[in-house]
Amino acid sequence: MLWRGISTFDSLTVVPIHFIRAFAALAIATLLGTPAAAQTRTVKISSKILGEERVLHVNLPPNYELARRRYEVIYLLDGHVRQFFDITVAAAAYDVVGDVHDYAMPPQIVVGIDQRDRGTDLGRNQELFTRFLVEEVVPFIDRTYRTTPYRTLIGHSLGGRFALMSFCRAPGVFPAVIAVSAAGGDSASADAVTRCLASAFTRDGTTLRQLVLSAGGGEERIHAGVERLRDFLRASAPQHWRWTVIDEPGLGHTETPLATIPPGLRFVQDKTVWEMPPALADSISDGRLDPERAVPDFYARLSTRVGFTVAPTLKWMLTEAHLLVRRSDQQAAERSIRRLIDAYPEDLEGYGMRSDLALRNSDTTVARQALGDALHMLGRLEMHDVYESERKRKLLETALASLRR
Repeated sequence: MLWRGISTFDSLTVVPIHFIRAFAALAIATLLGTPAAAQTRTVKISSKILGEERVLHVNLPPNYELARRRYEVIYLLDGHVRQFFDITVAAAAYDVVGDVHDYAMPPQIVVGIDQRDRGTDLGRNQELFTRFLVEEVVPFIDRTYRTTPYRTLIGHSLGGRFALMSFCRAPGVFPAVIAVSAAGGDSASADAVTRCLASAFTRDGTTLRQLVLSAGGGEERIHAGVERLRDFLRASAPQHWRWTVIDEPGLGHTETPLATIPPGLRFVQDKTVWEMPPALADSISDGRLDPERAVPDFYARLSTRVGFTVAPTLKWMLTEAHLLVRRSDQQAAERSIRRLIDAYPEDLEGYGMRSDLALRNSDTTVARQALGDALHMLGRLEMHDVYESERKRKLLETALASLRR
């Protein structure tokens, strides 16, 4: 048999080995953006708290129905503004990485919350609207979709001040806030925000909290307010709070969301929080640490820091499986590959690794089954790059044909 005893790390010598190498490369390409556009649906929710029906726009990540993972959720105030919603969806889907030490933006669910009268919802009636979010919207999203408790709340202008106040009105519900052009209003409003943050600093122990503020040079009063908040954060924010200020000198009030939301989400998902330190990552990748122990240990520490159980990313599950295959630890490699496929059934590389491992044991039946499963999954996947999908299909069909001979 052509594949017998040959791993994915061997030299390219025959067609099936070309397939294995190409399969791995194509799977990496999948991580770099080939899935199709995410799905958006409009949902109506009947609110007992507000006494009326409200509209949510829910954007699900690509291939949500095929995946099994749980997703962080971004809540966007003024979700009826299509431009704000589209910017947020596009920013949340930007997962291109440059090298192994980078951290791709994880796929996230985006929930746009319509405002019928934003002055009422986010101003005069903000306490009641907070209850609507916390007691009705968030539980509905958590019941309906596969979510994690890590939520980011985004608001602009009046919505930005509302988002800031959520730190004390709804402690722990939104661990991350992106407040765009939010520091306007009179001195009483500014003092209320400061008191709210001061109160939030003393809660939640050492659980990570993240805050992004922004202002444009064309909005002088807001810019001055953001500078005062920056000084307050420098003097008072505890170490478990990460915060940043995005200062755009040339922008006006209506332009700041475009300049804030993408880098704001990138800040919340920064690799210094969610990714392994380079030294640890290199020690695992070089085989100096046991990946079956080191990877779970890292995610256990991360889970403690952020306050919920964080599952290993696809990148590290792939890394662990590849290392165990290279180490020729048959049982450990098989366990790792099964965990990989179970956690990320929509990723095709796991099936290719399972096929290769089976061929090492001359088990063509399992090898064919794994490649058949990959071909079946490929037929169900929505992919933006049609040519890439066709190349993968041909590679899988060629590999299956070679095993039948």
